[in-house]
Amino acid sequence: MAADEAKAKGNAAFSAGRFEEAAGHFGDAVALAPDNHVLFSNRSAAYASLHRYKEALADAERTVALRPDWAKGYSRLGAARLGSGDAAGAVEAYEKGLALDPSNAALKDGLAQARSALPRRPASGADAIGKIFQGADLWSKIAADPTTRAYLDQPDFMQMLRDLQRNPGNLNNYLSDPRMMQVLSLMLNVKVQNQNNEASEPTPAKSSPPPPQKQPETKPREPEP
Repeated sequence: MAADEAKAKGNAAFSAGRFEEAAGHFGDAVALAPDNHVLFSNRSAAYASLHRYKEALADAERTVALRPDWAKGYSRLGAARLGSGDAAGAVEAYEKGLALDPSNAALKDGLAQARSALPRRPASGADAIGKIFQGADLWSKIAADPTTRAYLDQPDFMQMLRDLQRNPGNLNNYLSDPRMMQVLSLMLNVKVQNQNNEASEPTPAKSSPPPPQKQPETKPREPEP
């Protein structure tokens, strides 16, 4: 039996959802054409469908080794790594594939899934505070306050707010803007001041030093003329 014939049988079984049978046919084809990257790719897909990610990963690695400039091989590699619990490795594989084929929808979808599976880092203080800009009452509070209402007509300020709604962790980038400090004060309902807007503390008046006390004369007084 030729490799192409075994491959055709594998494709038919795979399309019918008979993944175990498909893996067997692709294995027969690999035995007949051990340097064919497509056969390893197909068997990797069959193994991944069976959740046998160790075998899927081995075939995917062989695929990209045989044909490193073939974007689809990195799709197989990403899927096998993701199934094995290596989300970071999956992201790397999908990104390599997209570097070869930027418009590949399967690679884009796989990359999105891999990124969503990455462990979440703990939110920083700026992230936590920045989330207040994602609240539903943000715009109404700014519009209702006479001090901040005019900011809504300023394009650069609106761009800052929209960036914070998308990425709350960017708050530190805008704390030097007194308008942002004013809005932050409004949203937190506290008085917030930056370094350029600190309330000056009254300095105590310097008291004049007491007059020097007259020291007793030690020199004998000269007789008056």
